[in-house]
Amino acid sequence: MTLPLNSLLIMNTHLLFISLANYKKTILLFIFLFFTYAFVFGQNESLHFQEGFAKVTTQGKFGFINQTGKIEVPCVYDYVNDFKNGFAVVREGKKYGIIRKDGSTLVACKYDMCESFSDGMALVKEGSKFGFINEVGEEMISPKYQFAMGFNEGLAVVIVNGKNGYINKKGEQIITPEYDFSLPFSGGLAVVMKDGKYGYVDKLGKEVIALKYAMASAFEEDLAAVKIGEKYGVINKAGKLVVAAKYDDIQGFNDGLAIVSREEKYGIINQNGKELIIPQFDMLDSFTSGVAMFKQGSRLGYIYKTGKELSTSSEKQSKLILASK
Repeated sequence: MTLPLNSLLIMNTHLLFISLANYKKTILLFIFLFFTYAFVFGQNESLHFQEGFAKVTTQGKFGFINQTGKIEVPCVYDYVNDFKNGFAVVREGKKYGIIRKDGSTLVACKYDMCESFSDGMALVKEGSKFGFINEVGEEMISPKYQFAMGFNEGLAVVIVNGKNGYINKKGEQIITPEYDFSLPFSGGLAVVMKDGKYGYVDKLGKEVIALKYAMASAFEEDLAAVKIGEKYGVINKAGKLVVAAKYDDIQGFNDGLAIVSREEKYGIINQNGKELIIPQFDMLDSFTSGVAMFKQGSRLGYIYKTGKELSTSSEKQSKLILASK
């Protein structure tokens, strides 16, 4: 059966209007999604993913998205830290708490300060006192200390009556508070200071390296920088000086290397004290993936651990390198 021409025209016109309507709906949906994405994510200059989540902000509130862009934790917090070991510190108003990756609350926002979990415990502050909670959300050590640092290697620094000591995860005093300054344990030893002299104690509180240095750093890769007189050298865990005290500063060892400075110039030494790169740079960053950024006069560039330059930078290239930092 052949339809009349006017009927065909009416039908085609009707189909055209339907198609146009659907097209308009598609365009409007696209515009809506585009502006929603721009509104939510446009305020975030760059997305930094940590444990599969990135913090985002919209209308002054913070939340998290996963790597597909799906919002996993709604933007309802006044601030959030990155996820670490499955938990994130969040803030509502002036109070801090902790959430899980599914957005559920582990610890309500009730503390005046809260750190990420370290060694299974998180440092919290209530009023002017410090204590600790565990990963179940239980307050294992009630806030009662003048000051404290996070747990490391099973012990935490606490201050009692102005003196530093150490407690275990049960809150038991392991090392009597008697020091004027101390750092968390690293490699089984901790830096302590009394009467202006630095040394090291073990986990039983025994002073295994005498308090005789003008300054001391935590052990990294079984080595630590110490200040003797006005210069820095390196000792091992037996307290033996393995790198002579001849530098103005020595940074911690990483992958067998340490950045040193002498007369405001920077270079690299190995664990035996050999200068792989003689102090010559005005600035030298830590190595990442085998290369480090340097500045020498007006030149900026990258070097390998051997001291060989990755490239010689022009002024234009230098600006690009700075912009990438």
